Amino acid sequence: MANDFFAKKNIVKQRPVLEYAVNNGADKSLHAHPHPEFIFVVGGSGRFETKDNQYPIKAGDIIVCSKEVLHSEYLFDSPDSEMYHVGLSGTILGNMEQDELINEPFCIAHSGKMYDILKAYFSALISETLNPQLNSKMVEEDLLRVLLITVLRLAVCDMGLAYSQNRAFFEAKDYFDKNYLYIDNIDKACKILNINKFYLTHIFKEQLGMPPIKYLLSKRMEKAKHLLGSTTLSIRDVSLKCGYSDTAYFCRVFKKSENITPLQYRIHVKNNNLV
Repeated sequence: MANDFFAKKNIVKQRPVLEYAVNNGADKSLHAHPHPEFIFVVGGSGRFETKDNQYPIKAGDIIVCSKEVLHSEYLFDSPDSEMYHVGLSGTILGNMEQDELINEPFCIAHSGKMYDILKAYFSALISETLNPQLNSKMVEEDLLRVLLITVLRLAVCDMGLAYSQNRAFFEAKDYFDKNYLYIDNIDKACKILNINKFYLTHIFKEQLGMPPIKYLLSKRMEKAKHLLGSTTLSIRDVSLKCGYSDTAYFCRVFKKSENITPLQYRIHVKNNNLV
């Protein structure tokens, strides 16, 4: 697919027009654009959110977001957190519709060895818009076209690889997010997802820094803390609502995870007005 796509002559049938090139951090509110957008994570880590889900992002990731797709970006507080945005319109690629860059709502690919090159393209484009000089428009047009082709190499032409790898993680995470209270066996979950257990562990560690079983535990503990702090449910009822039929086991798991018992956590929240 990738080779066929780039083997075509004049894949860029209509040059893109630069809408904006900014280095203004993340936009945490759900929003959409009437044109495609490139988002480059220069440093730090965070998440990319759509209307229905959220996905981890880290330094070096390039996000291609299609037009009219509701999304938001969030970077965790860190000295190196930085993000570039480029909006482009009027693009026609091959036989695709105007402003259609990919066949998905969005794509997240990692720049890898292309990190420094991508950063240089984004930086140069932003610099031209902030400090226009003689023939800046011509420079912007050429930079944008080169950036477009470079991003397409990483994302569009790599849909069968980079996107599918991300998609495997997205689909697994989505399944875990919706069923974490009922998943009691990772092997069964792998059969349902039709994914190899070792590969599932690999992509979770790569994307979230933790194995799937630890992710499930974190989701259950998050719910448990919410119920303990915001309701008057008994510890037994909280245990049941978090997927644990054995209250004593739930208490042991909670204490091991949070270094405090469920009851102590509830008292701590109440005494400190943390709700």
